[in-house]
Amino acid sequence: MNEADDTRQSSSDEFYLGRQPILDSQQQLLAYELLFRSGRQNSALVSDQVQATATVVTNAFSELAVGDALGPYRGFINVDREFLFSDMIELLPQDAVMLELLETIVPDDTVVARVRELRDRGFQFALDDIVGLDAGYDELLTLVEVVKVDLQPIDEAQVRAIVARVKPTGARLLAEKVDSREQMEFCRALGFELFQGY
Repeated sequence: MNEADDTRQSSSDEFYLGRQPILDSQQQLLAYELLFRSGRQNSALVSDQVQATATVVTNAFSELAVGDALGPYRGFINVDREFLFSDMIELLPQDAVMLELLETIVPDDTVVARVRELRDRGFQFALDDIVGLDAGYDELLTLVEVVKVDLQPIDEAQVRAIVARVKPTGARLLAEKVDSREQMEFCRALGFELFQGY
């Protein structure tokens, strides 16, 4: 499950829009994470996350057209705190995107209220790059559809602890940075439904 080298180039700027597949437990394509790339290298060189997200949004949903970027699949888009509260979020089609709340967002009352407001308007949310969950996430966990667990920096006991906190909320578990069949099978046995390669 490697990052797809399926990119689109704008005629006006040198940027690339990567699509990283998100698979279900049967390894069927379910969605893509949309990734901003400023050149041909397969890594993000981004100093301003809001600008990166804005570039993805502007180009994926206008110049490139959502159908070209995603086909029939939902697109997961990284959102930091500033973007979450920006007017630009209004440009997104609620039925075609999943907003990934970056791990840098502190789940305070203001964030929870904003997520609830946008959810009531039809947006869906995922928590991104989770490596642990404390009580501060309890309310936010009831509002998200997906929790993306970053497997790289944590061990099996930590994964199990996250699963124990998430399962009662009804959110779906997504294992990200999966780099072996064994990791996938371990996570699937714990109840993970979605998988994303490294």
